[in-house]
Amino acid sequence: MTHLRPVALLAGLIALLLWTGAVQAQMPSLSLGTGTEEAAGADEPSLDELIRILESDDTRARLIESLRAAAYRAPAEAGAGDPVAEAAALTLPGRIAVYTRAVVGSLGETWTHLRDSGSASLAMLSGAGRINIPRIFEAVAPVGLVAVMVFLILALGRLAKTPMFRRLARGAEHAGPLRKLALLVVSALADALSIFLCWAGGYLVATIFNDGRPGINQALFLNAFLLIEMIKVGVAAFVSPGYPQLRLTPFSDRQARYWYFWISRLISILGYTFLFVAPIVQQASSDAAADAVRFVVVFVTLGLTIGLILRNRGVVRERLKRAKHRGDKSFGARVNAFLGQIWWLLAIGFALTVFIVWLRSPETGLAFLATASLKSVAAMAVGGLIVSVLSRVIASGIPIPQTAKDRLPLLEKRVNSFIPNALTVIRVIVILIVVAYILEAWSLLSVSGWLATSLGQLFVGSIIGAGIVLVLGVGVYIAVSSWVEYRLNPHYGTVPTARERTLLSLFRNAFTITMVVVVTMLVLSQLGINIAPLLAGAGVVGLAVGFGAQKFVQDIITGAFIQVQNAMNEGDIVEVNGISGTVEHLTVRSVGLRTVEGTWYLIPFSSVDQVANFSKDFAYYVADVGVAYRENIDDVKQMMHDAFDELKQGAVGENLISEFDMWGVQELGNSAVVIRGRVMTKPGTQWGIGRAYREIVKRMADERGIEIPFPQTTVWFGEDRKGRAPPVRVEAQDAPEGARPVESLPPVFEPGEPAERGGGSQHGSVDAAGKPIPPGESDIDSSGDGRG
Repeated sequence: MTHLRPVALLAGLIALLLWTGAVQAQMPSLSLGTGTEEAAGADEPSLDELIRILESDDTRARLIESLRAAAYRAPAEAGAGDPVAEAAALTLPGRIAVYTRAVVGSLGETWTHLRDSGSASLAMLSGAGRINIPRIFEAVAPVGLVAVMVFLILALGRLAKTPMFRRLARGAEHAGPLRKLALLVVSALADALSIFLCWAGGYLVATIFNDGRPGINQALFLNAFLLIEMIKVGVAAFVSPGYPQLRLTPFSDRQARYWYFWISRLISILGYTFLFVAPIVQQASSDAAADAVRFVVVFVTLGLTIGLILRNRGVVRERLKRAKHRGDKSFGARVNAFLGQIWWLLAIGFALTVFIVWLRSPETGLAFLATASLKSVAAMAVGGLIVSVLSRVIASGIPIPQTAKDRLPLLEKRVNSFIPNALTVIRVIVILIVVAYILEAWSLLSVSGWLATSLGQLFVGSIIGAGIVLVLGVGVYIAVSSWVEYRLNPHYGTVPTARERTLLSLFRNAFTITMVVVVTMLVLSQLGINIAPLLAGAGVVGLAVGFGAQKFVQDIITGAFIQVQNAMNEGDIVEVNGISGTVEHLTVRSVGLRTVEGTWYLIPFSSVDQVANFSKDFAYYVADVGVAYRENIDDVKQMMHDAFDELKQGAVGENLISEFDMWGVQELGNSAVVIRGRVMTKPGTQWGIGRAYREIVKRMADERGIEIPFPQTTVWFGEDRKGRAPPVRVEAQDAPEGARPVESLPPVFEPGEPAERGGGSQHGSVDAAGKPIPPGESDIDSSGDGRG
């Protein structure tokens, strides 16, 4: 990833310049006290402040330099009204020149501020020799007992909170994101309450040991303790170092403990220094000594911060690039990977900027930076918490109770196809709000001012209105689709008929199309788009489509009439265009058939000339039984009735509607007499009944000796005038050794006519060895008149 380093360095430098520029926007008013707000609030000049500035060589030199800069800037500002200059500034080269001059001026001012910051550092350190150690210990001594009692109460409170926190952690172990957030808030409130009780206990101890009124130094310590520990409670709620079950941020246990340890130590060092130690040093020694203490602590803290950033540079980088390394190509993964390359530059630049601004203006500048930083951290913490909860909900989905899933099997799928997308939009909105709030906190962008305008209000109102319309539209769609699904579920309520299934499916499709069109129009209307031209254009497009897609229109019209006439429904067995199968999919435009072989056909209604429905109301099974001519017809009819009686007792008997209707002889065929009967069945069961009935008829025919003819072939060789058949040459294949071929078969003579000499069989057959086979009784009987 070395090719990203120049880009990362450039991005870091740009961010640092933007940060420095944002701070410089505060510099003139912070360092010189000439801002409009201060001028408006200070009607009378402070002579003491002016004397203090003039007494110091450094501050006097800075004042003179600022006055000179203001004097040099006045002519340029006075010439700003020059029409030639204004006309030049309106052109693109002029705008580039103005911007370039501003950038160069900003860089020059930055260098001046950095040089002045070095001078201010030396001035602060000059007061280190004025620290009065004995007086400081004398001032701190009364606070010792109060501090010991406060921290003792804090430790006991933590021991007392442990069982409650463990129960909260057990409750959050398998809880959802919202419940886990609620338990985290409860734990944070418990922490805050314990801190407040420690603060109250400290004030009680200070009051008891100071004759009813705590000392000023004790009050400084207690107030510092309350503020610092409350900030640490917020940090603990963000990372949850001791109870990972309550953690909503993506930190491991080791990372949570590590970052909480260092962040809480830095907060304690800075907090107690500025809120407790420095005021005591100022009282016991001097202002210069207090400034020296502050400078040393801030400088050490800056070094620790930069060391922590550099030490964890690779860990945080790999953490931010983890999603991209796993193959995630989303925009968020790419942004995180890019931030992973430059985050340490941004962090170090921010730390240095805070240090420089504090040096330039320890009071107002630090207040601005502290307020903006706290707002930024709070916004990122709250926004990160919300985004984390939303991400967990998106990943896990919305569970549906099993009873509801049994009644509405597709409800969970529909809900989880809408809510995660809606939560993704909300997550993006939260991120945008956090960014806008941070920009406003640093005075880079006035979002609240823009929202106060009519344009901002119109924009926000349009977005909210469009969101409400979308939510309501999707809610109505889910409700109607779930109702249709419930009506189609055969396990609950009344079992729907085929007609109901068809009409409900068509209604669901039509309702979906209608909702999409209506919701789209309402959303566009909420966004301020005039939909009247769209409606007119839709009419023209519809007319053009009507002419250009006549087949499509014919499909819809024919399908509508087929549904009005109830020609077919889902589940029916039909024949359409010579294709027979089960109706699986039915819309206004086409029908989907599944044949018995499993082939699926999609047939548009414009090509349908006729529909044969085998599942309409009832069906008939027509039984045609063919028997030989020699069989007795009455015996065959009785057999068919007996077969029907046995059929009624079988598994398919419940599908029979009527008794067996015997029609009689239907056809005298070439080789069989066909006898027909018919029985009414439930629709769609006639084929199964026919198979079972034919099986019974075959078995009974075999038992009763009734012949069911089958196709036969008779070979006739012809006869001469005397009735003699020509001889047939027969050769035996694979004959044993010694067998001789039969040259010819002797003719068969009439009865009483002498056979020819040479030996032979009147039957005219020989065995494999060529010996004549005498005729049997069956041969004689079958010969009838002796002709064979």
